[in-house]
Amino acid sequence: MSEHARTGRDLGLFDGAAWYYARYRPPYPAELLQELVTEFGLGDGTDVLDLGCGTGQLALPLSRRGAIVWAVDPDPDMIGEGVRAQARSGHGNVRWILGRDVDLGTASLPPLRLCAMGSSFHWMDRELVLKTLGRLIEPDGGVALVSASASIFSQTDAVHGAWLDVTKEVVRQFLGPQRRAGSGTYSHPKRGHEEVLRDSAFGQLQTRQFTTTRTLTVDDVIGQQLSTSYASPAQLGEQESQFRAELSRRLLELRPDGLFDTVERTELIVARRHPAAGAR
Repeated sequence: MSEHARTGRDLGLFDGAAWYYARYRPPYPAELLQELVTEFGLGDGTDVLDLGCGTGQLALPLSRRGAIVWAVDPDPDMIGEGVRAQARSGHGNVRWILGRDVDLGTASLPPLRLCAMGSSFHWMDRELVLKTLGRLIEPDGGVALVSASASIFSQTDAVHGAWLDVTKEVVRQFLGPQRRAGSGTYSHPKRGHEEVLRDSAFGQLQTRQFTTTRTLTVDDVIGQQLSTSYASPAQLGEQESQFRAELSRRLLELRPDGLFDTVERTELIVARRHPAAGAR
């Protein structure tokens, strides 16, 4: 039984997940970050918006490369983890803002060189966001979508191995066959991101793929699940300890050494204005 079912309150998408999000979401590839810096000439004095910033997986490394990053997220726990991570690192210029995508037009932001979104665009009113960004982003700037999800529902066994199938089975055992999201369920948008971008001011697209090989431990696999919208601590409620125990048991049954090789694929979509287009 989920916490929502027990208390009747509405759940946020990532209630209780921020601690795990900060520690178990893999970092974005260094080559991808450098691609953004080079493509948009990021450095001292360039303003970047990280929309749906989470705990700062894009905001913090881009700020360390000299950009001023405006990091916006609707979850206060995510913002709190990002602030603490910045304090620990002791450098980087990030302005943390608690806010939603629909409030972007009233956020008092400066002209932006880039709006970057890391696995967050699918949660937004995409057409409205792009219309607003058309007014905020400099003529030579653009939008970057970075897709690297910890979601088991967007990965394939062929890439990640049998541990993925086991994890899916345990998640469905505890949380049911439909993918949860907050107090409801999740359905992926019918229109792809590229189609939505082409219908916006930012219709000139380039796509790149980055591949990283990692070895996950049992703790990594469990932590990644707890960092998601569908298996957050709030979704699991009183079942969290049983979920941890069962997933650990099943994974160790599959691999007694508790080590799982996986290939992580990250997609980068860079969207710029058509050559003759200005700010709309």
